[in-house]
Amino acid sequence: MQGRVQTMFGCDIRSLAAFRIGIGILLFVDSFVRYGAAEAFYSGEGFMNAALAQSLSPDGYSLNYLSDSVAFQRLVFLSLACSAFLLCIGCFTRTATFCCWVLLASVHVRNPAYIIGGDTLMRLLLFWSLFAPLGSAWSIDHRRRRRKDNAKDRESIAGGFVCSVGTACLLLQVCVMYVTAGLSKWNDPWLTGIAMDFILRQDCYARPLSGWLVQFPTLTSLMSYATLFIELVVPFLLFLPYKTAHLRLAGVAFFWAFHLGIALTMDVGKFTYVCMVAWLLFLPSIFWNRFQWAQLSRVSSRSSAVEGDAGVVRLKHAARRLVCGVLPALLFSYVIVWNFAGLYGWPGNTWMSQNPDVFYRFGNAVMLKQNFHLFGRPARANTTFLFSGQAASGEELDLVRGTVASETGPGASLPEAQAWKTLHWYLISFGGQTKLYDSLVEYHARNWNRTADGADQVHEARLELFAEDMGPGIEAGSFIHLRNVAEWRDPTWDMDSDDRLKQQFEEMMNRMENGGLFPVGSD
Repeated sequence: MQGRVQTMFGCDIRSLAAFRIGIGILLFVDSFVRYGAAEAFYSGEGFMNAALAQSLSPDGYSLNYLSDSVAFQRLVFLSLACSAFLLCIGCFTRTATFCCWVLLASVHVRNPAYIIGGDTLMRLLLFWSLFAPLGSAWSIDHRRRRRKDNAKDRESIAGGFVCSVGTACLLLQVCVMYVTAGLSKWNDPWLTGIAMDFILRQDCYARPLSGWLVQFPTLTSLMSYATLFIELVVPFLLFLPYKTAHLRLAGVAFFWAFHLGIALTMDVGKFTYVCMVAWLLFLPSIFWNRFQWAQLSRVSSRSSAVEGDAGVVRLKHAARRLVCGVLPALLFSYVIVWNFAGLYGWPGNTWMSQNPDVFYRFGNAVMLKQNFHLFGRPARANTTFLFSGQAASGEELDLVRGTVASETGPGASLPEAQAWKTLHWYLISFGGQTKLYDSLVEYHARNWNRTADGADQVHEARLELFAEDMGPGIEAGSFIHLRNVAEWRDPTWDMDSDDRLKQQFEEMMNRMENGGLFPVGSD
């Protein structure tokens, strides 16, 4: 029985090492992407200053709050990149993991509007990694330990396999994500098979292949039913006590194909890659044993005897069991309650309420909060935002895409910058507070005016909300203006409007004198 439990909730140390390298690379890349967005998304010079961030996530704590300057925010991202690099190579692995988690959680608190499902999953995987031996193989720590302990007698972990509460939490967190996502889909659109048809028609997620798929209603219906089955049933199959290794090997291949398929048909950011890295944890020993380069020259080990006073040794063992066993078990039980409370609304005011109970505020404070209701209720309308500004010349401008608003329109493609695309997803999925909308409009207007000259200066700006019905037989592109979500007006415009008019008149006269009406040197 004990062997079966270890097989179900344990990991090969090479799988842990592959996961460590993968998550380290993703985190390293993510830190530099956010480095480029430091001014606009994380500093006092952007739209999300510290005061606004604290109002959006009042229970969270962040190292980024120590300073609102752009230089300090970039320093945080450089620190995160360094920690991710150390994690990747397995140098001071546990310390590096802790630094990565603290810094990433701080970044998420500092701008909660720049987070999608992949960010949440990555943060949670880093947290549970604190209780797992990620550095037991393919790491500098492992090499250092081998040199130090070569002369000591050790008790090996058979087959390079380790089972602990930490490894169980890592594996179960992945499964909880899928099961929660599946349960959130237990509603009419998914049960009737029309959900994927609506999702693939949403401009903010669609890829070129999406337009082809919606031409086949039977196919999209099968995709809806298959998604429910995959999320609600398949994860449990990987914990069956019969041929677990073979089931997991097939399961990893299946979910890699599943997420690659999602990436081909939908733009979901880094979610695909984080999930694929997470499934590396499930790779069984039989996979690694096929490769000569992956053979363990010496199995990672732990000492069978500890020198020192017996009472001190017992105290250390008790402390270790408490920190590495009891604590993660209690916290994971809390996570289970958190996820099911969001689905069924109990007990009390859950994390989905504006004023959650203390029980759920704890999750906000320690950043164990999670929301994996991925496309739980597909939107029946295509919703989009347009940041428009009126220039001094009277022309309407698209402040995000940098073009004339009439040339793009609300149905145009999203901006190429991933940061603004992620924010667009957040606003569509969760909406935002009035303060956030107002700050966004003001930032885009002032950012435009920093580089615009003369008649191109914007003195009024709006955040406009548009929507169009979508579905089979409905023509795309028929957006309707719903309302102005936020408005901004340059407070200095009225005070010096006379001076502006005089300047514009003089500029017009200069163009006329040197232009077509009065060409220089004409008879």
